[in-house]
Amino acid sequence: MLDQALKFRLAFEKMEAEDKPYNDYFAEKEDGNKRIGPAVTKDWENVDRLVQILEIFYKSTLVLSASNYVASHKLYNEIVSITINLGALTYDDDGLKDKAEAMLAKLAKYRDAFGEKVEFNRLVIVASVFDPRKKMKFAELCFERLYGQGSTKATQLQDSVYNILSDLFDEYTRNNLLNKSSTGTTGSSTQSEWSQDQVVNEDSERPVLRNGFLYENMKYEFDEIVKETGLHNTANEVDRYLKEPVEKPIILKGTEYDLLNFWRINNGKYPVLSLIAKDILAMQVTFVASESAFSTSGRVVNPFRSCLSHYMVEVLMCLEQWLKCEIHLNERGVSTIKQLLSEITLEDHLMRSKFRFSSLFLVITS
Repeated sequence: MLDQALKFRLAFEKMEAEDKPYNDYFAEKEDGNKRIGPAVTKDWENVDRLVQILEIFYKSTLVLSASNYVASHKLYNEIVSITINLGALTYDDDGLKDKAEAMLAKLAKYRDAFGEKVEFNRLVIVASVFDPRKKMKFAELCFERLYGQGSTKATQLQDSVYNILSDLFDEYTRNNLLNKSSTGTTGSSTQSEWSQDQVVNEDSERPVLRNGFLYENMKYEFDEIVKETGLHNTANEVDRYLKEPVEKPIILKGTEYDLLNFWRINNGKYPVLSLIAKDILAMQVTFVASESAFSTSGRVVNPFRSCLSHYMVEVLMCLEQWLKCEIHLNERGVSTIKQLLSEITLEDHLMRSKFRFSSLFLVITS
């Protein structure tokens, strides 16, 4: 509404300069008080700034709510973006400074990871790391913008997020990879590769001949070095994923990057991280979808349409979503809308008949 009013600013200013009835209207008194208006230059400037503030939240609402894709990995980006843009408005000495500061105060519990009263849930930051286009580099950039480059808070947050990833990896590894039993396979395969004239030395795990001659094999020497230096612990899935370059996919205009498809394809490469991503990316970051469902049912069932069966209400709500999402009816096995409505009408008739029969049966038995 305010955006549309700004487009007619010149028209309102011309009316104030030339239209006497327009000015007389504001000169009149209503309930003993003079009407407020017309808008002066300062009012138009404040409206323009207020539109900028509202546009910040509008863009974030579209990203988090008006999407059919997962949005948990986008939440931290929107929180930081709102904080930075509102912070810029607090430096201006005008009437919107107090409003911007009040908004930042309410936003603190969502952005401040070191809050004294309510600490920010850092899994939201972890969710952004599971976007292969961002990884840890994006989170580090956000920390620097919020707390300053090289600051103690930024460093603490970087270490905290990495520790959370490592703890999640260890936990999922224990719960999901312990089923893969590898006991008893090494010894049998080793002995099968050697003839009857060879035995295995259990202390060194190196095959030796009967005359005591030690068989030299570089594989066993490397295994001993790994045991001594712990090379096998230096590159788990977390480190490999974070050290690899970020993805730069080619996305067609009007489409969105399929993040779930990335983890589905790379399930073999990151078996444990893909399990973590499946749970982390499933986090619901907005209640708009659930609230909208209740609002939709309230619009379908009203005092003038209160005789609809629960089946018909469900059908109407689903049909509305199908049409809004531009899902073709033939993809769901329905050739025409007329056929769809006939099937719905028949099902509703059967439901009503069943209800009437049940009611009649209760009356007779009572």
